[in-house]
Amino acid sequence: MIEYEWKHLKSENRESGRFFEVLHPDFKEFDMSGKVYDKNDFEGIELHVAEYEISDFLVYHLAEDCRLCTYTLVDQTQHIKTNRASIWKIYEGDWKLLFHQGTEKRAPS
Repeated sequence: MIEYEWKHLKSENRESGRFFEVLHPDFKEFDMSGKVYDKNDFEGIELHVAEYEISDFLVYHLAEDCRLCTYTLVDQTQHIKTNRASIWKIYEGDWKLLFHQGTEKRAPS
């Protein structure tokens, strides 16, 4: 499943718009600011491009055709760490990103 996560994170896919191909028709995203997006919001836009690092990647089998992925993402460009959660579902014979959420990881106070 990590290969699918990289399909929507890799700079070349974000720059070319190929990331859009992995989004499920019913895709939803909750971003770090709390905004909610659907697939149409990403059509034809430029996404933030950065060098990323993934750690603590875990996959949970929710159903035969559905997976939950959780991980820590480090944006090496902006030096931001986020906790990420993605739900992937089989759609028309391939894994598609149904839901995604990123929450900034902050040091304990």
